Amino acid sequence: MTNGQCPSSTLSGYEFSNHYDCTNAGYAFAQKTFRALLEVEEFNRNYIEENKIVVKFECRPIEIIIPKPKPKTPA
Repeated sequence: MTNGQCPSSTLSGYEFSNHYDCTNAGYAFAQKTFRALLEVEEFNRNYIEENKIVVKFECRPIEIIIPKPKPKTPA
């Protein structure tokens, strides 16, 4: 990604019941992702160092909205 913009990759579908588990998984995934960058030709060690490339993740709560049941209509 030499265009100065971050890739818009996101992970969805991961849910954690607490912050600790989210953080632990986030750091593990970030480490694997960062190390995998070296396999991409554009992201050699020199490029990573010069451009201060990092892998970012965040753990945040999500609001789950459960719809109210529909009122029954007479037949």
